[in-house]
Amino acid sequence: MALQFIVQNPSGIGSSDRRIIRSHVMQGKNAGKPRQSTKKKNVTEVLWSDLCLTSFPQELDSESTALMHRWFFDISDTLFPPEFCTKFDIIKSIWVNFIQADEAYFHSTLAISASYVDFFQRKSAISSKTLHHISQAYALVNLKLSGPSSVSDSAIAAVVSLAIYQQVHHQPATGLIHLHGLYRMIQLRGGIARLMQENRALALKPLRLDVELAMQNGTPTLFHLAEVPVYPVLCDPDSRQFPRAAPWMPLILLDLFSFSSLLNKVETRQRLRLDPLDYTETLVSLLYRLTEVSPLRQAFTNPGLYGDVTYLAMLAFMTTLLPEYTRDGSSCPLLSDRLGSAIQDLFLTASGLSDSDLPFLLWILFISGISVLKLKDYPWLLPLISETCATLELDNWVAIGQHLFQFPWIFALHDSPGRHLWETILFLSCGTEAQQVVSMV
Repeated sequence: MALQFIVQNPSGIGSSDRRIIRSHVMQGKNAGKPRQSTKKKNVTEVLWSDLCLTSFPQELDSESTALMHRWFFDISDTLFPPEFCTKFDIIKSIWVNFIQADEAYFHSTLAISASYVDFFQRKSAISSKTLHHISQAYALVNLKLSGPSSVSDSAIAAVVSLAIYQQVHHQPATGLIHLHGLYRMIQLRGGIARLMQENRALALKPLRLDVELAMQNGTPTLFHLAEVPVYPVLCDPDSRQFPRAAPWMPLILLDLFSFSSLLNKVETRQRLRLDPLDYTETLVSLLYRLTEVSPLRQAFTNPGLYGDVTYLAMLAFMTTLLPEYTRDGSSCPLLSDRLGSAIQDLFLTASGLSDSDLPFLLWILFISGISVLKLKDYPWLLPLISETCATLELDNWVAIGQHLFQFPWIFALHDSPGRHLWETILFLSCGTEAQQVVSMV
């Protein structure tokens, strides 16, 4: 580039002249250095970089890589919510190792990923890509189960992934068949306690599937509570400060309150984030205790006015902490039916609920409404909430919240849908009042 002499204007150096000066000065400093582009980087490419550098049993096109990326990172945030847990490095996890080393797990994961995206895009039919990968997965799993590595970690992971595929497609009965196979495999390995010692992250998968499928199918868990080596590690028995505790309330309700109080605390303090596996083990432990006491297809034996409703409401509370793989409807219709019937029975048979009962009843109604009871199927729920609030003289969300927060209530998960439920009640009541005024004119 030819030299350019800068002539100073009488009024001084202008902005254009200053740019030319800086250009000349920086040419010497930047000689031989690559210029960094000022264009905005493609975020997608940055996010995919880890998976793009990963070697797979088969070559992946960009679409398949994108599907797998979306599944892994979305489900990771669902299983280990960043509001509560430290970041789970999915790329360094055993699951990515299985994808790299095991072709059966590779294909089943791609089938799940494709299904997951299909559901989000509201596609009614199963895509050819999904069918290809799931057929490959089944064929490879069958080969693996007939060989010398039939109870290896990778074999267990592959069958787990087949069960998750059925969860995505809302086929819990088929998922239960896979779970029975998993149970036999784990027993041949020496039992669930041994697997928990050898590979905790892997062992927690079939355990969570066990309790989820028990809730969906209304069947007892395959792994019995006495043999399951999981504990509510994040429920501090010394911190059960339950303002509304009553003598009849079961101990597990106090544990739910302790756990929800901890989650409320860690949400606001980054340094208190929880270990993802501790978080999962606590969830699984609480679910086993609840499903062990109350199989959904059997009559409850819990005494007291709130016996049935209390345990069903606690199960409904726990569903808000479980992954909803497709977000297209309740994955626990049995729980919805039983809880809806139990609430109606309570109001029909209970004679003269005392004032001390009403705050807990209000919690049951709100938890039910933001979890498993869909308003279109249970239209009587909103009037019950409205009547209960009126009896308690509660006419705004702040006052209602003060009552709900005395029971298990997780701000990050429950506050927004709870407020929306209350606003829906207000909107409907305003419409009713307007109709009454019109009819009087």
